[in-house]
Amino acid sequence: MRLNNLLILCCLILVAGNLYAQPYDLLLPSKESPDNLSKELRSLQSIQRDLAIEKLTREPSKFDAYLELAELRAAQGKLQEAQRFYEMAIKIKPHNREAKVGLAMVHYHKGEFNHAEKIFNDLHSEPTIADDMQHGLSAYRRLLKNEAQLGLTIREDDRGLSEVISSIEGRFPSVTYKKLTGIYRYENWTYEDNGQDTNTQILSSFFDYKSDENTSLSIGIAPEIFSGKDSLMGYSGQFITGSENLHISISTSKQTFKENLQTIRDQLSEENYQITLYGDLNPRTRIIQTVTATDLSDGNLRRRYDSQLLHYIYREGAPFLSIDLKISQMGYERQFDNSNNVLPYWAPSDFRGGEFTLSWERSIGSRWWWGIDTNFISNNYRFETDERISDNGIGALLHLSYKFDKGRIYDSIGYIIHNYFREIKLDVYGRFDF
Repeated sequence: MRLNNLLILCCLILVAGNLYAQPYDLLLPSKESPDNLSKELRSLQSIQRDLAIEKLTREPSKFDAYLELAELRAAQGKLQEAQRFYEMAIKIKPHNREAKVGLAMVHYHKGEFNHAEKIFNDLHSEPTIADDMQHGLSAYRRLLKNEAQLGLTIREDDRGLSEVISSIEGRFPSVTYKKLTGIYRYENWTYEDNGQDTNTQILSSFFDYKSDENTSLSIGIAPEIFSGKDSLMGYSGQFITGSENLHISISTSKQTFKENLQTIRDQLSEENYQITLYGDLNPRTRIIQTVTATDLSDGNLRRRYDSQLLHYIYREGAPFLSIDLKISQMGYERQFDNSNNVLPYWAPSDFRGGEFTLSWERSIGSRWWWGIDTNFISNNYRFETDERISDNGIGALLHLSYKFDKGRIYDSIGYIIHNYFREIKLDVYGRFDF
């Protein structure tokens, strides 16, 4: 009797395995099987098969059925079948972005980079979409061709500190190893603080390795040269992995502590260690949790915790309004140096802040788009006393972008709030394929 039960259990496991692996090509239990479980399986499989046939034969849902089958076959690694179903879906809806991106990714994973590049170029020339979607599209286009970027950032805050950062960057995908990309960047920083100024330069080299859609590794060095020809060897590294809806990022970096002109002249540095966990509650909502530990070269420590919620509101299939809610907590270990003098930078023992941002954008034709970000910030902090200092304010950022066949030009200008000070910021950059 026990042997019979064991045999029945093994059969059920084999049948369940086939159900999972081939949802549209099921093996029906024998009609002669008298037990109730077999009858229920036959009934469920008949219903599933009827639903599948209904999807494929009813005209309004043919596209959804083909797209669903294509995504399933792609997830199973059956790229040839996935390609066939994506192409059938595109015949029904030639301009559907989801099907075209899916087909491009199939070509990419098959190593047919010329076909993938053509589809991505066609998508890039269509009407603009929001940054979160455009970022994913551009990321794969960057894997297929060389790219140069020129940038200029100007910041000035109400403390009297101003920064001008100019940069040039080149991205070069490997011809031999398609998942590997080299990035080389030059930056020139000019600082001015109440009539005094200094200058630094950074020449960095990075290598990005993207194993698949969910796993990537980036490592690089970024030496910074100061006005007196002294230098600081900076570096960074980041590893990301996860599933379709949940990811973890682990990163570390070393760089100059650019709190003000004094910390730059003293050549203080900061080493950061960060863990970020982020996941999608649904296709329109993402939650992010970040923990950052920072060691300063003067012996001080900083700890920071950030919780963030992003939500997108869609119209006509693309997001046009995003909501961003962020809550932060931060604290420095000490506020005085070894001689009991106040540190030359802002170092509260307890900082708590909240930021609420609404971002709206709109396309003008197929090449222009513009948008505006508005945010409300409420902060409070204290040093080594019980007295808490509050600071609230509203900021706004206006941005404009133009896309052309070989790249994009972007600029933004705004009045924003950062910790305890306000700043005016201007960004201009251009990206070009070659």
